[in-house]
Amino acid sequence: MDTDPLRITWRSARRLHATAVAVAVGIGAPLCTLALLCMRDLIGVMPRDEAPSVPFLRMTVALPKGEWVLAPGWPMTPEHLELAGFLGVAVCSLALAGVGWLVAALCFRAQNRAQDALRERVIRAVITAPAGGRDDIRGVARLIGEVLGRTERLLAAGIVVPAMTLVAVLLALGFATLAAPRLVPAAAVGLAAAGLADALMLRRGRERQELRLRTAARIEAGIGDLVRRLPAVRNHGAGALEMARITARVAVNRAKIARSEARLAYARGPAVALAAILPALAIGTALWRSNAPGQPASLPVDTADLAAAAGAFGVAAWLVGACVRLWLTRQSVRPRLLELSRILAALDGRTGSRAAPHTTRRLPEGGLLAAQGVGAFDSATGERLARADVAVTMPGHVAITGGRGSGARVLAAVLAGQIEPTAGTVTYAGLDLATLDPVQRARRIAFAGGEAILVEGTLRQNLLYGAHPAKAPDDIALVGLCRLTGLDGFVYSRGLESRLDSEAETDLGAAIVAARRGMQAALAAEGAGRLIEPFDPDRYNHQASVGENILFGTPVGGAFAPGRLARHPYMRAVLEAEDLVRPLTEIGLAVAAMTVEIFSELPNDHPLFDAYSLFPAAERGYFEDLVVRLPSASALRRGPAGQRDRKRLIGLALRYSETRHRFGLIDPAFEERLLQARRSFARMLPAHLAGAVEFHDPARINPAASLEENLLFGRVSLGEANAEPRVRALLRRFLADEGLEAAVYRRGLDSPVDPAGGGALSDGAIGTRDRIAIELIRCLAREPDILVVGVLEARQPDDFATRIAGLRRLRAGRGLIVCLHGADVPEGIEPFDAVIPVENNTVVTREDVRDEEAVPEPA
Repeated sequence: MDTDPLRITWRSARRLHATAVAVAVGIGAPLCTLALLCMRDLIGVMPRDEAPSVPFLRMTVALPKGEWVLAPGWPMTPEHLELAGFLGVAVCSLALAGVGWLVAALCFRAQNRAQDALRERVIRAVITAPAGGRDDIRGVARLIGEVLGRTERLLAAGIVVPAMTLVAVLLALGFATLAAPRLVPAAAVGLAAAGLADALMLRRGRERQELRLRTAARIEAGIGDLVRRLPAVRNHGAGALEMARITARVAVNRAKIARSEARLAYARGPAVALAAILPALAIGTALWRSNAPGQPASLPVDTADLAAAAGAFGVAAWLVGACVRLWLTRQSVRPRLLELSRILAALDGRTGSRAAPHTTRRLPEGGLLAAQGVGAFDSATGERLARADVAVTMPGHVAITGGRGSGARVLAAVLAGQIEPTAGTVTYAGLDLATLDPVQRARRIAFAGGEAILVEGTLRQNLLYGAHPAKAPDDIALVGLCRLTGLDGFVYSRGLESRLDSEAETDLGAAIVAARRGMQAALAAEGAGRLIEPFDPDRYNHQASVGENILFGTPVGGAFAPGRLARHPYMRAVLEAEDLVRPLTEIGLAVAAMTVEIFSELPNDHPLFDAYSLFPAAERGYFEDLVVRLPSASALRRGPAGQRDRKRLIGLALRYSETRHRFGLIDPAFEERLLQARRSFARMLPAHLAGAVEFHDPARINPAASLEENLLFGRVSLGEANAEPRVRALLRRFLADEGLEAAVYRRGLDSPVDPAGGGALSDGAIGTRDRIAIELIRCLAREPDILVVGVLEARQPDDFATRIAGLRRLRAGRGLIVCLHGADVPEGIEPFDAVIPVENNTVVTREDVRDEEAVPEPA
């Protein structure tokens, strides 16, 4: 890999860079020359506006023996010359703008090609890296990000700007020659001095900026460390010590910054001097006359020619500065490119010991899958395998037995080609798996090794990850695979929890509204009507919180979100109008006291605390202090602190649900007061907040509520045992009878997936069992010739034999290798074509079994 960004961008887009240089130099330089000549003639005509004729675009060089006419120009009257000059400047300006746009577009395309080449080189190296190369690729992502971020301008303009700079320098020297040949050395020295001054200032400025960033990071780390030590500082009275420590650190950094600022000031000195010296040097050179005996006196320099030479010098100096910036960028990026090249070379060295992949050779559909003297180590699990000799015929169904840590999963990964053996070889139909194209091998020999690594997108995209779009299964086949792996319940639940778009899915919305009464009748017919508490505008819903009962709808956006509901001015106005501020404050104080008491023995990071507490663990200390400070709601302080406490307590009360928390704080009389607040909230809602909440309406869909709530038009009762699974079962049968089951599955497959996942008890989290099923579906969707299942279930379920039978029926006539739980094949499973027992990190052969049986037991 090249370590010079200029060579990288040139080799990636030669034609684009050559075209950009040709356009910039071949068209831009003549246009710039013409514009400067027009400006020269406009300046020259000012003292001669009464002359009968003035030459336009005349170019001559003053020599000792006379003028050398390069272009005679066109004689014009001053009025015509002014018109031609202004018109020429305008046309050149517009043309230069077009040339600049074209050159920028070409450079942008060249930059994209260079970045694509770099990115593809890195991605290819990471993808083809062996399992043991993880340590080498850890810093690749950071390095490629820094390189691409720092070289954007260099990859785009690194070729065209130096070419333009060279032409601009020649142009400046040419205009100096037209003004007076004695100005050429002064112009050359001035451009060189300007370039050196720019380089010195930029280098010192970057050093100063990097030092300031490091200093800011150290100060941030020091204050963060102080925050961490704060309890110890308070306990031991070490405030003065910490102040001295941070002050000393700042003093050291300040001295370094002072030295850096001094160096930058020393660099700015020559630049400031040049700003005054260069004009004086140009004027002095122009005024200089030769008085040598025997030589003619030097001709005076025309003011217009001097102005044109100054303009050309300014353009050249600006481009010299831009070229210097690109050069310094190149120098700063090269160490990172060298490090990146070293890592990629190390990865290539790891893969270079193998034979070149036979990318054109197809993997046979059947043959002997054999491992001879194989030893391997899985760095992810820590398991290893030693001295394994295995030979199985494919297609066939093979079981590998062995508990966790026995080496069975390592053997499965080695047979699938996902782990390179440290010793021995693995062949399929006589072909070494290490010599095959990794992409072709992964498509023909699939490996389901455990939990799926989720990607950002929908659940369908995660299930079909790696499958060819033209050969990917449709929704019906995908749901069938979900049933086989036990993921159908998860997909169905996600579909029920999804939200409907009433505008994009009008037919489904109308079908859901029409099915509401049918669902209620089905629940009543099964004697399960009491399991649902409907949304009735005249009744308090005991399955919803206090705030949800007041809203009687679903918040849209963040205006009435549960965490901000108590702070919203309109909600506060409704509560004050209904005289509910004091009662809700008392309820919030009681909830805080009971919650603090109930969870007093649990640590802050306990999952039950996040799942069932009404306030997060981060606010636990605040509410513990609040309960101690306030024996009753009447003890609230006045002023901003008291208002803050009141809002927090009202927020707790609005999140309280009598059925869920059962603190006995809400009676029927208070429910009636809350219903009155519900009516006032809906009646007085301002027009600008009309879209902030979607009210429950039996005649239409609530787009902010889930599909399940829209169909049930109510909440599942929390007071009945097993109410939710019973309702879900009835709901599933009803939707199947109504022909809506496919729509629910489709919405579940379209539900978004968060790769971060969250905690096990967080909303939308995907558990271990579901991730294992997703990984297996990914492999089944590709329809490989051989499927190797390293982990079928996180733990062996009751229907394990049924799952195995279904998987074997699906893979009939194709290869299947399954790692089973335990050392033996479970009962009730149809015999496999072969069973490979693995114990103590090695394959147990029949001779080993006979030897163990022959050892006599001790007396």
